[in-house]
Amino acid sequence: MRAASRLPISVRLAMLSAASLAGLLVLVGVVVHVLLGAALREGVDQRLTDLAAALPADLVGRDVDEDGLGLDLADRTVQVVDGGRVVGAAGDDVADRPLLGADDLARARDGEPVLRTVRADGERLRVLAVPYGAAVAVVATELEEVSDAQEAFVAGFVPAAGLATVLAGFLGYGIARRGLAPVRRATDEALALSGADLSRRLSPPARMDEVGRLVLTLNGLLDRLAAAVARERSFTADSSHELRTPLAILTAEVELARDRSPDGTVRRGLDTALAEAGRLSGLVDDLLLLARADSGHLEASRPLDLDELVARVVARFGTLAARRRVRLGATGAAVVRADAVGVERAVANLVDNALRHTPDGGAVTVEVRDTGAESAEIAVRDTGPGVPADRLPLLFDRFSRVDDARHERGGAGLGLAIVAAVATAHGGRVTAVNAPDGGLAVTLALGPGDG
Repeated sequence: MRAASRLPISVRLAMLSAASLAGLLVLVGVVVHVLLGAALREGVDQRLTDLAAALPADLVGRDVDEDGLGLDLADRTVQVVDGGRVVGAAGDDVADRPLLGADDLARARDGEPVLRTVRADGERLRVLAVPYGAAVAVVATELEEVSDAQEAFVAGFVPAAGLATVLAGFLGYGIARRGLAPVRRATDEALALSGADLSRRLSPPARMDEVGRLVLTLNGLLDRLAAAVARERSFTADSSHELRTPLAILTAEVELARDRSPDGTVRRGLDTALAEAGRLSGLVDDLLLLARADSGHLEASRPLDLDELVARVVARFGTLAARRRVRLGATGAAVVRADAVGVERAVANLVDNALRHTPDGGAVTVEVRDTGAESAEIAVRDTGPGVPADRLPLLFDRFSRVDDARHERGGAGLGLAIVAAVATAHGGRVTAVNAPDGGLAVTLALGPGDG
């Protein structure tokens, strides 16, 4: 049952069509087989009745081998039974004992015709018993013609039914495929939809049937989702813009108060406040960058030297790497059209994430690879603990807390999400894999690439 449920709907409908036709044909075959046998036996019974009516009155005492009665007794047998003994007989393979039992013979002697199907010497016989003077005349014939006709029907019907079942399966599959074509088209279009572009919709239906109403319902759902996401992005961008000025003023005032305070304890407290204000400012900048990426406002038309950009980022983290004896280096060169601020922030997030999770004495490498006329890759690899395989797909989700191995304690979980947003805004992608010899390798692809 579970295996069948995993089959495509078109295959299941084809199997259901074939099984339904097969069941119907079996029922029809059984009914026709029974009715054919009944009709043929009715003809046999009529011939036996005609034969019994035409019997001469002088069969008593005849020898069993004598057949000069002027009747067609081919494959037929005539017995005259009196007192439980055969006292006269004629025909083909006449038996020396009555073909019917005493009860049937008594009923026939009383004037009630008796029809029975009996088996004698391995053959099925149709037997009719009627009064014959003071005795009983028993006429019988083989049912071979009935059996042969039924066997011929089965021999012809079974292959025809099997062929019809197979054809019904293929026809049902074709009809199901054709009927489900709008569903497949809608599925393919839905798979092509991107979270970065919520303006696309499923193609409008050609007919307002069940599938058409489903498509309209899904498009309505997409409209509501797009409106909700637009409101969220607008709120994020507006609130981030509104927070920048108060944060800048707050930072300036706290710095001024710290510089003028003679109390060391107060200065230390103000230093802590400045650090938290800096973290809050960084979060606001992250939200603004995400809002720009989501709305397509990243400037991706100017040439950008990735080797120079990576060199600036590496220089920025050089002191921190040296303090922890982490080898930090960059190789490769490429030029793409991209937003300098967004790409630099993404690379900085990758390097920062790699440094924070590389043990002292480890290594972080940044490699720039030219992958096409308008595309490139930036690969950042560390020698840290890596990420559990089942958590890798969640690594770039916004506000995701995969585990403490790859996220800063107390962080908002936006660093790697910004990397993914920048990659998507530039028509690329970001991937992460655990290196075979340890550590995590994250690749930021910019542009469509060459394959």
